Amino acid sequence: MDTMSFEDFSRLLQGDRGEYYAGRWEYYKEVIDIVNELKPASVLELGSGSHTIVKGCDIMVKPEDDNWGRPINPIGRIHYHDATEKNWPFADKQYDLFIALQVWEHLSNKQSRAFREAMRISKAAILSLPLWWDCPKDNANYPEHHHIDEELIADWTLNIKPEKVIKIARTGDRVSKGPRIIYYWKFY
Repeated sequence: MDTMSFEDFSRLLQGDRGEYYAGRWEYYKEVIDIVNELKPASVLELGSGSHTIVKGCDIMVKPEDDNWGRPINPIGRIHYHDATEKNWPFADKQYDLFIALQVWEHLSNKQSRAFREAMRISKAAILSLPLWWDCPKDNANYPEHHHIDEELIADWTLNIKPEKVIKIARTGDRVSKGPRIIYYWKFY
């Protein structure tokens, strides 16, 4: 499967959400490198917004629209299912790879349940999360991102040791450009 190229990413920067994507190539590139090493035949991305890291992959999105929309001209299947709900609509190990970038923190205290489902339906997973962002509850800017650390992430991911952990430094001045952490697991 082909992955997003730098040219594809550059087009995102020129779109109406360009500022949102600015600075994200640093962690996208790390994820793309893992995907290219794995060479998965089947991929499911959760909450991919207007783009996917893997071209033509299947995506899972909430049934209702959200601010970030859906990929433009998706080639893979779109599955409408809330990731916080049990029994994702997939067979065991249906996908070679599951990807969720900057999504896990939004799963309303059901991250562990969702991780069990990710392990069930995939042979490997990549998650990217905010790391130590300062977004107090009284700040309307991303309160669910506030002070996520490696201990909390370990709880969310059932203390299963990842194959790889990559830390990405701050990519700008805005809160949403704070440090990130990428985890990669094999489940087989």
